[in-house]
Amino acid sequence: VCVALSGGVDSVVLLHVLSELAKQQSFWTLSAHHVHHGLSANADAWEAHCASVCDALAIPFASTRVNVDRNAGIGLEAAAREARYHALDALDTDVVALAHHARDHAETVLLQLLRGSGPAGLAAMPRRAGRYERPFLNTPRSAIEAYAFEHALTWMDDESNLDARFSRNRLRLKVWPALVNAFPSAETTLSR
Repeated sequence: VCVALSGGVDSVVLLHVLSELAKQQSFWTLSAHHVHHGLSANADAWEAHCASVCDALAIPFASTRVNVDRNAGIGLEAAAREARYHALDALDTDVVALAHHARDHAETVLLQLLRGSGPAGLAAMPRRAGRYERPFLNTPRSAIEAYAFEHALTWMDDESNLDARFSRNRLRLKVWPALVNAFPSAETTLSR
């Protein structure tokens, strides 16, 4: 199992949870892989942080630097996602664990709905697709953050998450707080 490790709280918690499970079971091994997009001035620091987290947990770590095609005509987020999955597709592993959680899933449902997607698009993220697994897909973000604090984990915050030019960030920053205020169970309901 290889964790796609961004260095954010979600992937750091996933790595920690799986490292605890791996200690109890001997029929699988754990590693982590970071995709360095080079889009942020902090990208080298994220990569170094990921290496440090893995070192502290004695988990094998590797990183791939990708070139994101800013002129692909699909937007920066989509181009970065394509480059990331291309790098992850090349890994020699049976399972790639992704840290998407219930709020990510709910946000994707809303974005797909607003884009006019049909039933397949509204299904959003599958828990399993080929060798990709999303074990946290039904886990609320608040539970992930609570785990991180309980275990004194460290992570990096991606400053681009505050950039409202990106659709998901606009939804997360402007719409999501009002939606949860009006419908407190929105995260789990939409994810379901």
